[in-house]
Amino acid sequence: MATVLIIDDQDRYVTLCRKAIPEHDYLGPARSWAEAATILKARRREVDLVLLDVHFDIPDAELVGVPPGADAKAIARVRRRQGLEILARLRRRLPDLPVVLMTSRDEVALEKAAERFAAEDYTYFLDDDYVDARGLRAQIENVLAARRGRDVEGPVFWGRSPGMRRIRARLHVLARGRLPVILGGPTGTGKSLLARHVVHARSGRKGRFVSVDLSTLPRDLVAAQLFGAVRGAYTGSVADRKGAFEEADGGTLFLDEIGNLPEDVQKMLLTVLQEGVVTRVGDTVERKVDVKLVVATHEDLSGLVQAGRFRADLYMRLNPACTVVLPPLVERRGDFSRLLEWSMLRALAAPALADLMGELRERAGLAPGSAGSPPGEVVVVLKDEVPAAVPGRLVLLVSLRTQRLLRRHRWPGNLREFAMVVENALTFTFAELVALPGGGRGDVVQVRPKLVRDLLRAGRVERTPEMDGWGCEVRVRANPTLNHLAQDVERQYFTRLWEQEDGDFAAMARILMGDEAAARKVQLRFNQLGLKVRELAR
Repeated sequence: MATVLIIDDQDRYVTLCRKAIPEHDYLGPARSWAEAATILKARRREVDLVLLDVHFDIPDAELVGVPPGADAKAIARVRRRQGLEILARLRRRLPDLPVVLMTSRDEVALEKAAERFAAEDYTYFLDDDYVDARGLRAQIENVLAARRGRDVEGPVFWGRSPGMRRIRARLHVLARGRLPVILGGPTGTGKSLLARHVVHARSGRKGRFVSVDLSTLPRDLVAAQLFGAVRGAYTGSVADRKGAFEEADGGTLFLDEIGNLPEDVQKMLLTVLQEGVVTRVGDTVERKVDVKLVVATHEDLSGLVQAGRFRADLYMRLNPACTVVLPPLVERRGDFSRLLEWSMLRALAAPALADLMGELRERAGLAPGSAGSPPGEVVVVLKDEVPAAVPGRLVLLVSLRTQRLLRRHRWPGNLREFAMVVENALTFTFAELVALPGGGRGDVVQVRPKLVRDLLRAGRVERTPEMDGWGCEVRVRANPTLNHLAQDVERQYFTRLWEQEDGDFAAMARILMGDEAAARKVQLRFNQLGLKVRELAR
């Protein structure tokens, strides 16, 4: 049983849920944002999911998001989209709380709204209690099942953000079908890990997982690598050989950087997908194959189609509806602390680090199993306080200053770069401590800010004019005057920047004005815009 908070100005949805989906405990309905905030303040730890209506027919004074000096038309518009204003506030206070948007009106495009405000799901009601209850039950169960899932799946770190939960649930569904899967997103976001450890692992297929990186193959050998070749088919072909499709028969084939596929091979791949057979290069015999195909790209395939670099018919056969786009690391800040801890503990399992840690433990008198503690116990502490010593336990201490350095980095290499920096930081830290004479608390290993700063600087790429400055997404909303509109936009990017820099006004001043000494000016403007540190911190 889950606890579900319903935010709605009417009783229909709560009545429907209690009658047709009685296995859950329902709070509300909260008639406005003020009522919802009161319930969440008192019972936040109990709430597992929020069901949120979009249209609120409530008094003007209870609406949120009304621009200063708004006329009746602007207020009516806010009333029609009040649920989205409430969702924006929910996301600022409780970014990990799952939310399902609901409406029986078609005047609001929930698809775009759900994506913009990171809603877990959305549903349009049809005024048929049986159909509506059945659809809503499925959505509630899918959201709760994803929320109950672990943060980690093998070497894949999911975290708890609503966006990653949606991706996880979608991939679990796509893995079971026969349709191809397209994995998009920037380089280093973990596409190959998801293909191997999620799609293939959950596909139920008994065959092999075969991976081919198309960006590393000479163009004239791509066809032979994928479809196989017979002896003499090309220079150097001295024997018949299977291609990747035959090797992956009954399993999963992962084609990385599909945008690099030569045009002549694109036609051959289309034939394989349509007919389910491959013909080796230089041969006429067709061989049946049953392969779960997963392709990945950091480029926009639809853009490549428009540019004439990728066949439109192959793109449609790959099925764009099965596209899953992975977010860059900078969009997963809510998971940063858990990701850092997980990455450090995972890095310690590498042979080189395990040897260094063993030497360090021995020098500090922390041999595995001493004084009845768990063998080789290691804990990561993400704060400035040094914990009390526990026999046999090694503490990795990451100060708040070190964490700020990591949080502020833009991570152009995403998870791959993050893992490399973490492993390098631990390697240098352990090597330095092993080489130095002992002294002080040997059970505490501090990852120093200067070391992290040096590692980040060493990996910094030369900036181009297009990379200069700082950017974020803002939402332009109708306002009675351009001055009100400008202040609304300014409030949004000040809020985003404050969250990114963990409330450090000096860091904000460096980005906005190029001078950390202007922190007081930035803070003054922050206050003038009506932004309150205490509310944002909550």
